[in-house]
Amino acid sequence: ESEGIATDATTAMVDATTVQSTATKNKPSSDPRYFLAGGLSAAISHGITTPIDVVKTRMQSDSSLSSLSPQNAALQICRLDGPSALAAGLGPTVLGYGVEGALKFGVYETLKPVLLALLAPTAGDPTQPYLVAAVCAGALASIVLCPMEETRIRLVTDPDFGAEGLLDGLPALLEEEGPLTPFRRGILPMLAKQVPYTVGKQVSFDVFAGMLYGWLAALGVLATEGDRMGMIPEKEVALAVEIGAAFLASLVACLASQPGDVLLTATYKNGKDDKNGKDGEANCESDDDANENVGFGATISKVYQEGGGIAAFFRGLNARFFHVGCIITFQLVIYDQMKQFLGLPASGAH
Repeated sequence: ESEGIATDATTAMVDATTVQSTATKNKPSSDPRYFLAGGLSAAISHGITTPIDVVKTRMQSDSSLSSLSPQNAALQICRLDGPSALAAGLGPTVLGYGVEGALKFGVYETLKPVLLALLAPTAGDPTQPYLVAAVCAGALASIVLCPMEETRIRLVTDPDFGAEGLLDGLPALLEEEGPLTPFRRGILPMLAKQVPYTVGKQVSFDVFAGMLYGWLAALGVLATEGDRMGMIPEKEVALAVEIGAAFLASLVACLASQPGDVLLTATYKNGKDDKNGKDGEANCESDDDANENVGFGATISKVYQEGGGIAAFFRGLNARFFHVGCIITFQLVIYDQMKQFLGLPASGAH
């Protein structure tokens, strides 16, 4: 009997995925409601978890905090810098991730039907088109996020930088380094973080949500629009499915993007010194691009050598599990609920 249920669940999951793929291909190629829902969900989720992000960033950049638990690190930060230190970087976090979220979710949802038509014309497995859409969305969002993320990290790691937060931090950064430097120096570590993060979050959320709906349908407890035999209407289990799928997606996204997050913090925390190169001398403009790539490789080597090997790329993982878990769970649930409020279907539903 258990084998029969498993087979039925797999069949239902495939059917749900096929129906969702067909519906995705038939919907309009671009809908501003995805951008709106994505931007608001990202701004809210990242904003309310800013204190956790401060603790995680300080644990990655301050060796005196790296061996402490997240709770003890937070208490130490409050003792040394005051409780307001836990809100450092709130402005660039909300603004930067609001724009980033709008682009990430909007572009991802816009590209899905296009790539499904190109890569899965017979309504087959949508995983590959979803992966490509997530990579493109994550790369675009990384470019937009670069100056805001450098401002946030400088505000958190440098107490003398940006006394008024975003209002003077971002102008000071651009005046100090020039408008293009945050993009040149930060784009590679940002891509190393955001592309795996986007793929892990959005694709796995779609997959897990579809699996959960498929299993519920196979067990006979879910009543869909085309099948009223189930005991529970699909809309009544949507929130539970969203929370479960979002939590599982948070684990995937956190593990996939942790090394990139460590490299991003290492790249930005000493941004002023990095600008002048290793020997303190300005690089020639003709060698800017080459030096930026060498800088990223040097950052990887430095983290590996000074942090004790591979384990250095997972420093602060406990705090980030909590931080990213909260962000992604809040964000995806808010996003899915907002989609439904705006008249769009829930992720994974059929």
